[in-house]
Amino acid sequence: MDTELKSALIRVLPFIGIIALMFILKKRGKVQSEDFLLQKPTKISTAIFIVLGFIMFAVITEYLLFGSGLVNINPWRHELLISIIRITGAVILAPIAEELVFRGILLSKLNKKLNIHVAIFVQAISFVLSHSFTYENTLESNVGICQVFVDACLYGYARYYTKSIYTPMAMHIGSNLMATLERFLLV
Repeated sequence: MDTELKSALIRVLPFIGIIALMFILKKRGKVQSEDFLLQKPTKISTAIFIVLGFIMFAVITEYLLFGSGLVNINPWRHELLISIIRITGAVILAPIAEELVFRGILLSKLNKKLNIHVAIFVQAISFVLSHSFTYENTLESNVGICQVFVDACLYGYARYYTKSIYTPMAMHIGSNLMATLERFLLV
């Protein structure tokens, strides 16, 4: 198997595994729909406003960071099949899996024991720790960690205020789509 194809599959398979595990746990009654808040938002218009507002915030932030040189964007240089696998993983599978884990199960469990603001802070730190495996102690790396933390907090509050996991999922998908498109458009 081609090394790049193998690498793409290794990046995507854990997300498929997490989604499958969450589905199995739900089917077996180990977790409930309420733990994920798998329901439509209390007010669709509020959810749409939050998602669109977040995407505008993310676009402006990325533009300013890229323009000031605080963020480097590597150009996309993958073959078609590998691109499809990586984009599907980054834009669809990762956001769904991560939202089910962090804003679904983890935030629900934390919110039963902690104030919502503390619970959101703790899940955001957990989210950052799961993403900072490439920490390099550079300004760019620190900016990236701050971005991930702020995003995780915003995802948590979106879930809390709309009473639905679908709102942060849409935000996360939009953010990852934008980050993927940057690699085609800005470099």
